[in-house]
Amino acid sequence: MEFHPEREALTLELHDRPFRPMAAPLRVSHLAIATGERGGEHDHAQFAALCRRYGKAEPAAGAKHFAVDLGPFTVKWERHTEFSTYTLLREEPVGPQPFAETVFDLVPADWRDGLFGEVMVAVHLTVTSDAGEPVDANRLSRWFAGNPVFGCALAAGGARLYGDLRSHDDGFERLLLRTAAAVEPMLLGQLVQRVLELLTYARFAMLSLPLARAASPRLEGIERDLAEVAATLAEAGAETGDEALLERLSRLSAELEDVVAASNYRYGASTAYAEIVDNRLRDLLPTAIDGHIDLAGYLMRRLAPAMRTCTSVAARQEALSRRANRLSSLLRTGIEVRLEAQNRDLLESMNRRAAQALALQRTVEGLSVVAVSYYAVGLLKVALDGLDKAGRLGGLSPTVVAALALPVVVAAIWLGLRRFTHRVLERPRAD
Repeated sequence: MEFHPEREALTLELHDRPFRPMAAPLRVSHLAIATGERGGEHDHAQFAALCRRYGKAEPAAGAKHFAVDLGPFTVKWERHTEFSTYTLLREEPVGPQPFAETVFDLVPADWRDGLFGEVMVAVHLTVTSDAGEPVDANRLSRWFAGNPVFGCALAAGGARLYGDLRSHDDGFERLLLRTAAAVEPMLLGQLVQRVLELLTYARFAMLSLPLARAASPRLEGIERDLAEVAATLAEAGAETGDEALLERLSRLSAELEDVVAASNYRYGASTAYAEIVDNRLRDLLPTAIDGHIDLAGYLMRRLAPAMRTCTSVAARQEALSRRANRLSSLLRTGIEVRLEAQNRDLLESMNRRAAQALALQRTVEGLSVVAVSYYAVGLLKVALDGLDKAGRLGGLSPTVVAALALPVVVAAIWLGLRRFTHRVLERPRAD
């Protein structure tokens, strides 16, 4: 059998980024770092350096994910299209202050300070196995620095998640996940990964919002200028210079393309990330806890309007692009119509001049016949006078003979000029 060359790679893709078993209690520090689409090699080398530092195996060249136990903590690295994630975890008892110690504190300072890229998501997640025990609002307020806290039940009530989605003094956000004591390690690993992915993709989906806000004033100016160009084109008999209008329209089109080029990819990526966020919310099945805001409501309260804003701006860009193309087509059509009218007038003028030249040519031709006939008859008269003196005319008068020959001479000269003119003006025949 002949297998498709991509068969094995696509099969392995189904098993890519597997869930890692986890056991509560544990601490997790999660980083999502924007490195760009071309930052994969640099990012791979950076993670390989961390593995070598602890004497552990490195990820293979071209690997997109790798998990390794470094001793003080376990780290899972994943490479995505435009960002990379580091999930550091350590299974250990958690004291009364769930965020007093973090796994990120165990990372070597020099490696941490040399991280390549820009941190977009930084989360400390503490997992405890006391989901059945009540937690009062005062403790939540202390753990989350007095910020409003959302709370929801996950996985059909088997776990409870608390957080504030705010950066604290160390630059990290905080999440507290309280699970049942008997939760399966694989299910817990799946739950933790989905919670972290939810926050990561939600943050990257929001990346297009600043671009949309920055693009809106520029699009408003372009829309206003396009309206002025359209009004100028709509004015009957407007004699505004076509070159000036076309130059202005070209400038507006170039500015619009600049806005589209700067944001088009970002809007598409944000749409894809938002769809993943919706999928993760459906997987987690968050339900509200009495006295707390639900996770879905807390997160989507701003994410959904942001995505609608980006969608609206993207649609506006597309509409303005089509409008600019239509105006450009109208302007060029108007220019072509005017050029055709000018060409028609020019051809009519050339026809008139050709007719005048033809009439003049015929006049000159008639005068030429008269002049040539005059000189021809004069030459004939001289010849006849010579013959008369020689006695060769038989008594005929040279003047009479010249007069009788005049019509024949004129007709012969006229026919000769006509044949010569036709021969000159005749089209060359194809071989």
